[in-house]
Amino acid sequence: MALRIVTDSTCDLPPELVAQHRIAVVPLVVLFGDEALQDGVDISSERFFRRLVRESKLPTTSQPAPAAFRATYERLREEGATEILSIHISGKLSRTLESARQAAEGLDGVRVVHVDSELATLALGMGVVRAAEAVAAGCGLDEAADIVRSHFRRTHCLFLVDTLEYLRRGGRIGRAQEIVGSLLKVKPILSLEGGEVVPVGRARTKQRAVEEILRRAAEFRPVEQMMAVHATTPEDLKYLVERLHGLAPQARLTVGRITPVIGVHAGPGLLACAVVTAESDSLAPPLEA
Repeated sequence: MALRIVTDSTCDLPPELVAQHRIAVVPLVVLFGDEALQDGVDISSERFFRRLVRESKLPTTSQPAPAAFRATYERLREEGATEILSIHISGKLSRTLESARQAAEGLDGVRVVHVDSELATLALGMGVVRAAEAVAAGCGLDEAADIVRSHFRRTHCLFLVDTLEYLRRGGRIGRAQEIVGSLLKVKPILSLEGGEVVPVGRARTKQRAVEEILRRAAEFRPVEQMMAVHATTPEDLKYLVERLHGLAPQARLTVGRITPVIGVHAGPGLLACAVVTAESDSLAPPLEA
């Protein structure tokens, strides 16, 4: 039986990793008024952030239509897949998973298992790659699904934004709503817990916020993997990556940039990292070097 992996564009995986692991990525949609653009296909991160600062009205986003997932599942079936593991952004942040599940209803000839990562961006992407590695090592559908669920349970995400306004306008603010009125110029430090955005700290300056993120990241041990992403501040990303590497030199560290859909809700200036802790008794094959 052939098993393939499907995810969505919020995974923020670099194209080379997508190609290497033969991962199918279904794009979400960015809407500038009536203009609909496929995330990462019709508009790049560079073009998006240049346009974002010029627009008088904030763009919106939409999950892929069930038909987009159905077309992907059917294409993989035609390519010989008999099983599909479909892994997606938190169901509390997007209806993407709902679309994917609808698309699989009544689909003949292929079994589809869906996983809610309860995460986003490369925190999701790292798990997608982990699932692909498990499949390459010979794991079946149910075992690969268990491995990726374990991976997500051990993933700790920390991020900061220049302002909560983008999250607030997009309705993705979760329990971080509690601190909107008291922030003033304080930089919020946020996390994803139970699939929603929650506040975990605050700092007076961005540099102090970065240091607090690093301090918190250092508490998650032993480290199996890490990731770091940015929106519009590559120098901040470079600093974050150097410091994260110092925390766990032997851990794999994946670096990227958020795609337009994540940018709509996070805004310019987002900086994020995630740490995946090792499990004491692994149920998965070892990571590739």
